[in-house]
Amino acid sequence: MLEEQKIRNGIPIVSRWRSHWLWLPTLYLTRGLPYVILLMTSLVYFNRMGLSNGAITLTSSWFLLPFILRPLLGRIVVGYGGKHFWIVLTEFVMALSLAGLALSSPSVNWFEWTVLFLMTIAMVAALHDVGIERLYKRETALRHRSAFFGTRAVFYLFSIIVGMALPVTIAGNLEVINRTVQPSWAAIFWILSALTACLMVFHAVVLPKDGFHVDLPIWSGVTRQWWHDVKAAFVRRPHYVANLCFLFCFLIPEGMFFRIAPLFLIDPGSNGGLALSPQELGLVLGTVGTFALIAGCALGTRLVRRDGLKRWTWLFVAALTLPKFLFVYLSYYFVSTLSVINICMLVEQVGAGLGLTLYVVWLTYCTKGKHSTFTYSIGTAITAFSVVMSGWFTGFLQEYVGYRHFFLLVAFLGVISLFVTYFIPVSDEIGRRSKEV
Repeated sequence: MLEEQKIRNGIPIVSRWRSHWLWLPTLYLTRGLPYVILLMTSLVYFNRMGLSNGAITLTSSWFLLPFILRPLLGRIVVGYGGKHFWIVLTEFVMALSLAGLALSSPSVNWFEWTVLFLMTIAMVAALHDVGIERLYKRETALRHRSAFFGTRAVFYLFSIIVGMALPVTIAGNLEVINRTVQPSWAAIFWILSALTACLMVFHAVVLPKDGFHVDLPIWSGVTRQWWHDVKAAFVRRPHYVANLCFLFCFLIPEGMFFRIAPLFLIDPGSNGGLALSPQELGLVLGTVGTFALIAGCALGTRLVRRDGLKRWTWLFVAALTLPKFLFVYLSYYFVSTLSVINICMLVEQVGAGLGLTLYVVWLTYCTKGKHSTFTYSIGTAITAFSVVMSGWFTGFLQEYVGYRHFFLLVAFLGVISLFVTYFIPVSDEIGRRSKEV
């Protein structure tokens, strides 16, 4: 009997499983869009609107606050309404907020309205994230979820092209045509709003409906028991202090770097930047960087599944930290050759993909066990808190010391990643794919 014709527990899964390919790619593309808009596209937008690097990084860091509160917001999704309802509702609010950004862009009070609408997107994106995670876990319960890991990851990262590379490139061309910034970016936000609205309608039709749902108050006895179980399980895990330090500190240098790198690429030479146009930034960071990041994550995942995490741990850490010296080189020599800049970005993003693979595999390992989905939400909240803390005053630091000394500092702060990795108890079996008997 063919694989797709198997029956499990008396339930034929052929048509049910094939339908997953209809909605899984677009769902994870939509899942990644708000992250890209909040953490990447907004940086370029604020830069083009004339904000300083300090104001940009401080403002954008606040957009991660709802993701720190993800475990609490997740209880709303679990407690009230179904997953299908929350996914469609949050995508509808995202589309409205993007339309609000388009309308407010030419306004005198554009900054206040922009912060309001982007924070709204951040709030509903956290709910959207939980709804997708719960829906995916429910719908793939009949089969090993690792079968779709590659598809999810690729379309999640592909959202960088859709949400950053293409919009920034189009905005740059419109700026040339219109000779002004605000109408050009208003058009971009209208396009993103229309795209999100189309995805919302598509998901409203094709996503699996909730069969039944029982409302569970946010702070019921069951919820309190979950919370106590999660805390107890995490504390009882061996080396839990080392695990917490790793989750908090490993991405601090990367959190500082990715806030400033786009601003360095697009800033004029008088400010110490490379003076790339928005179109060139879309190519370097949004296209070359995205495909390099996907390649790094794919390569890292393949190596870990084949050999386990322990064999590749230190190579992955080195791949994350050492390429930062390439940006030290770019900042000192003001390289203007696009091919050289692309090569540096390619190497750095492949290394970032390998380093992120190490982090995600270890995060998944640390949150396994009872109530794994809720525990994973707490782990991602720790990650968000780490990224927020590393980005609050990064822009002010860069303005004070300049791009050269900033990238030197980030490169040497890679020692933090090396230090916290040394204390985690990595074994050969972590991440390795179990062999079929």
